[in-house]
Amino acid sequence: MCKISGKYVILLGAALIMSALFLTVHNGSEDQLAGMEATQMKEKVKEKVQEKIKISENSISRPDTVLDPELPKVKIDGYDYVGYISVPAIQIELPVMAEWDYPRLKKAPCRQFGSSRTDDLVIAAHNYRSHFGRLKELETGDEVVFTDMEGIVNTYTVEKTQVLEPASVELVENSGYDLVLYTCTYGGKSRVCVFCDRE
Repeated sequence: MCKISGKYVILLGAALIMSALFLTVHNGSEDQLAGMEATQMKEKVKEKVQEKIKISENSISRPDTVLDPELPKVKIDGYDYVGYISVPAIQIELPVMAEWDYPRLKKAPCRQFGSSRTDDLVIAAHNYRSHFGRLKELETGDEVVFTDMEGIVNTYTVEKTQVLEPASVELVENSGYDLVLYTCTYGGKSRVCVFCDRE
């Protein structure tokens, strides 16, 4: 009986190790694929931004023009985008989708609330290393740049990084900061939040 139990434990242990290896390889593959897709989409978003800048440069601008508080959206490959985000300290530059849901989140960071034009923008992304997986490495004073689809560049400085519970939506949405970036911790039990203000 003891020999059977010992063999069972060894087989179970081997199966668990194989499952963990499979999960690690799968997650790494998913991360790499998401990173490649986001990079390709970022280039398309940047092209659209440059087109908009050229059109704006060739048109007559009125000095009393007031910006619409709602971020402009551009549809690319079936999805609406509001711009792209650059975080030099963790070497990422990614497109930002206009709306948030889990399928979109697998492709690129998403605007969850607010606007850069009303200083309450919240951007969520997966914890893939190619997305927001390295947010926890950011330090006070690091720079974050969000460029909208009209080519308006918004430069922010990291004020603080904090780990919050998933139910702390109110603390993120109404943080009082001009920009909030966040992602899940590994395992999904908490959220890494980076709070930024304009430079």
